[in-house]
Amino acid sequence: MSHELSKELSRFYSIFEWPEDPYSEAGKERFKVAIEKMRKLVEHEYLKKLINTKDVIKILELCGGTGIGSVALAKVIKDLGKSVELMVTDLREEALATARRWGSEVLGINVETEVIDAREVHRLGREFDIALLYGFSTPHFNPWDMVKLLTSTSKVLSNQGVFLVEETDRRYTVFLRTGYKWVLVEPRAKGESYVISYHADYDVLTGEVHRLFTTTKKPNEFITMSVYFWGVAELATLMWLFFKDVDTLPILRTSFIVLGYIPRRILKPEDLKELPKIFKTLKTQGKVLIP
Repeated sequence: MSHELSKELSRFYSIFEWPEDPYSEAGKERFKVAIEKMRKLVEHEYLKKLINTKDVIKILELCGGTGIGSVALAKVIKDLGKSVELMVTDLREEALATARRWGSEVLGINVETEVIDAREVHRLGREFDIALLYGFSTPHFNPWDMVKLLTSTSKVLSNQGVFLVEETDRRYTVFLRTGYKWVLVEPRAKGESYVISYHADYDVLTGEVHRLFTTTKKPNEFITMSVYFWGVAELATLMWLFFKDVDTLPILRTSFIVLGYIPRRILKPEDLKELPKIFKTLKTQGKVLIP
């Protein structure tokens, strides 16, 4: 499944404009913004406690792509006089190749990478002090996936570990402020082609919206992407089940860093290996997709 998802994500990001190339002007600007966010973030009490008690801070980025978020965090912590170790994970090897090269240039250390599903990072068999999900990546995970991700991440964090999730409240931005669009011209970089998305289906079982994406460069080519519209409230609530304390750091009016502090480790990844009966029940009744 990870291999197919990797190909799907690579195709998606080949048409959907996202400033992840750190060598481009847009990527350099995104990294600059990330540095400012991380400088604010390390002032939070959770991170202060962690950083003050360790000489070496081990960082893991989930869905890291080219590593802009984690490299920014590592640089800010390094500037505080601490040593850092960094591993960036993603399903796209082409993005991780950039993370290795560029991250090592910025930090002056060997940046490790691993092609792995974020829901299975416990398979790394490593321990980290900070885990990071940066770049508003939560829509790739429905609630069933998010529970697996939180369980897996909790297992690889140290006793004082912190999980950082960059999030925006889509209940407000999508449904209250803008309104759900059945057809949407996506935001684009200046001078580039348009990306257009269309509503296809709604999955009752996962809560995901399936949308078809195309571009004016290749109007006859469509890519299907499943999206879950998270709000800060339900994400923070889920994180509370897996961490002893949870907090948020406002970045913009509708953007936050949600922080989970000290993993509970009540659930183990193997506890969630078998899917519950609802997956069989709803599919048998034929009530999964609603166009």
